[in-house]
Amino acid sequence: MSGTGNTSKLLSYGLLGCAVGMVAVPIYIQVPYLYSRVYGVPAAWVGSILLISRLIDAILDPIIGLWVDKPSSSSNRYKLPLLMAVPLLLGGMYVVFFPFGSGPTQHALSLLAGLLIVHLGYSFSTIAYQAWGAELGHTDKERSTFVAVREGVGILGVVFAVSFALDAHAELLYWGFAVSLLAGMGLLLKYAPRPNVRAGHHHSAALAGQVQLPSSWKAITKPLQNSPFRKLLGVFLFNGLAASLPATLVPFYLRDRLGLDESFQWVLGIYFLTGAGSTVFWVWLASRIGLAKSWLMGMIIVIPAFVIVVLLGKGDLYGYIVVCLLTGFALGADLSLPAALLAKIIEDNGERGMAEGTYFGLWNWVNKLCLALAPTVALGVLQWFNYSPASIDHNTVFQNPLIWMYALLPCALKVIAILMMSASGLVKQSASGQPKGELA
Repeated sequence: MSGTGNTSKLLSYGLLGCAVGMVAVPIYIQVPYLYSRVYGVPAAWVGSILLISRLIDAILDPIIGLWVDKPSSSSNRYKLPLLMAVPLLLGGMYVVFFPFGSGPTQHALSLLAGLLIVHLGYSFSTIAYQAWGAELGHTDKERSTFVAVREGVGILGVVFAVSFALDAHAELLYWGFAVSLLAGMGLLLKYAPRPNVRAGHHHSAALAGQVQLPSSWKAITKPLQNSPFRKLLGVFLFNGLAASLPATLVPFYLRDRLGLDESFQWVLGIYFLTGAGSTVFWVWLASRIGLAKSWLMGMIIVIPAFVIVVLLGKGDLYGYIVVCLLTGFALGADLSLPAALLAKIIEDNGERGMAEGTYFGLWNWVNKLCLALAPTVALGVLQWFNYSPASIDHNTVFQNPLIWMYALLPCALKVIAILMMSASGLVKQSASGQPKGELA
């Protein structure tokens, strides 16, 4: 296959990631600040709404994953869930961006309704999208390349979203998202490489016939019998929590700790663009030393950034740029390697083309658990301590709840993830016997 053909197939698959990124940033970063500070919804309410909506959504993820793996008359079993996601995402994002009613109570109810719709559409799209990608490629380089392109292109959506304040530019952000979603979905379904056609349907047919709750639950949780997957899921959980807490609180840190207003929001673009650019390095490194070892290195290099974050104070813009460069570089590993490592585990277990949806249903459940807990814990702690910029002596670092939630607790969680990965045996397995190959 020519290099041009490779590029065309990669982009046809990966461009939908732009719209996915544009969903994630407003929901996970901008919404907590927007609704608590702009719309006047109490921070504890916002945290509870985020928790409730994500928990409801997370419960559905494994079920959706199992359903995605059912046999279909279509040659591509991922097409239907992807198409179902489109109206849900368009409608839900509209409600989140343009809340109905007036006053904190009505805005809170609007946020809950919008999030439930968005999360359902996001589940259909991401589970099917990730499972599709898991069937592309056979080597660590191939797997990580498809994931890196998907996530790297997604950074473009993220950068677009963080470049504008949601309260002032909601209309621009919404229509940018809508165009990106429709264009990316069209390219994916028409031109992207097709997932493997199964040699037989025995596995999915068996799952489809299991209609009783115990059998369905057994099918949903079957991947947990896979020891490497259980270990990877544990690492993914703690690493995800370590990333989700700062993501929730970054607008508070920029304004309250560093004294930077909305005009400095571009610094987040440095973080995300560095992450997108570094995926090239992490794909290359994974092809040399393995996916797990590369991801472990990515986790380790983040630790100094937490130390710098604690030491920064009012006006330390350049110091925070250093933090963005360091954490952004490590972000490339989080973007391109874990999902590729999961795809390798699925293939090594002989389930390629049969159970990707079920695996990624559980994978997304853990991811959403992190995203549900982070704002609930972070905003709840700030509310508990009656946090406000004026009430805190920013010179007393260890008495500042914002610093604990933004840096110290995430650092501890990251260390736990590092220790779990080191003890899991995944690093040794990933680094041994790396096959060489080009994109399929």
